[in-house]
Amino acid sequence: MFVPLLALGGFWSPAAGAPPLQVATIAPSIFIQSPREGQALQGVEIIEGKIRGEGFVAGKISFSYTSSTAEEPTWFFIADILPLSEDSSQTSFSVQWDTALITDGNYNLRLVAQYQGKASIFELIPNLRIRNHSPVETSTPLPAETGAAALLTPTATFEAVLKNTPSTLPDNPVVLKSTSLSRALLAGGIAVAALFLVGGIYYRVKNRLD
Repeated sequence: MFVPLLALGGFWSPAAGAPPLQVATIAPSIFIQSPREGQALQGVEIIEGKIRGEGFVAGKISFSYTSSTAEEPTWFFIADILPLSEDSSQTSFSVQWDTALITDGNYNLRLVAQYQGKASIFELIPNLRIRNHSPVETSTPLPAETGAAALLTPTATFEAVLKNTPSTLPDNPVVLKSTSLSRALLAGGIAVAALFLVGGIYYRVKNRLD
């Protein structure tokens, strides 16, 4: 027995035709490709990235000081971003930012994207270092770890040199050394012996002549 198929409560039947296609909805999101957190900026920099999601209306790029202590810091306008088309679910952007017009320092960058229904999201790039008129800091690599003692080993050894280093005093000419005294006594003894010898010879010769 042939039983016809019926469309009941959302079930598809051949008589009803092809079912409608389901299109996946892209969730709102922001991706900033450049610059990145902590990057040093000089001159004209390019801010580029993508805004995704259905119903994107407009975006705004701005910056603020990182040293701001306010709960809501003051944001300074850079550029607006508009969707490529009404049906576009992804908008790529590339914006020039002349950092030479800003005082050197550390800044935060923010992109706010607004969607239909007044919903909005944002992406924050913190601690951008603008260094147009000051040197760019470079990171110092850490020494390779080969043990706790390696961190305490000095790279160079220096010997302490005293400015007032004591030196040997010169000999005192008044003080006689032991060797000089011995030589003087020996010479004196020889002289005395010679005198006695000469005196003895003279006495004998004189006695013979008398």
